[in-house]
Amino acid sequence: MESLRVVFNRVQLGVRAFIGVCMIVMMTVIFVQTATRYLVFYSIPWSEELSRYLYVTLTLMGMNLAITSKQLVRIDIIDNYLKPEYDKWLHALRCALALAITVVFFYSSFGMIVTSASQSSPAMGISMQIMYAILGIGFLLSAIASLFELYDALKQPQAESKEN
Repeated sequence: MESLRVVFNRVQLGVRAFIGVCMIVMMTVIFVQTATRYLVFYSIPWSEELSRYLYVTLTLMGMNLAITSKQLVRIDIIDNYLKPEYDKWLHALRCALALAITVVFFYSSFGMIVTSASQSSPAMGISMQIMYAILGIGFLLSAIASLFELYDALKQPQAESKEN
């Protein structure tokens, strides 16, 4: 399992670099769009669509990073009132639910990829299969991250469970 985790961590390094490039491109496109709109009085027709697609890509590809670094939204009041011996099982339940949800979304992305074969984006003309493939890749990476989190949650002893 640890060798798989090492491979997944290397994949996540690539995802971080990809997210950084997407962020730079998105900020540049938005800056150029704003500058041309107010300085040249011309609006670039594809800039809004590209920035929207890049934002979706950032969100979906970054979701696995949030799962791995335990930065997902939680309701702390439940954790504060829960006895320490039940905290491990609540964390494992959260991880199992996250795994189930991400697997369902990953599986559903296949139907969307097939359905969108003849669709293209209005302004840029790219195939919508690319966007739905990004959706699938993002949920696949999130499912793998959730699986590792579930494994860690079930493996950790009871006393350490409050430290997370």
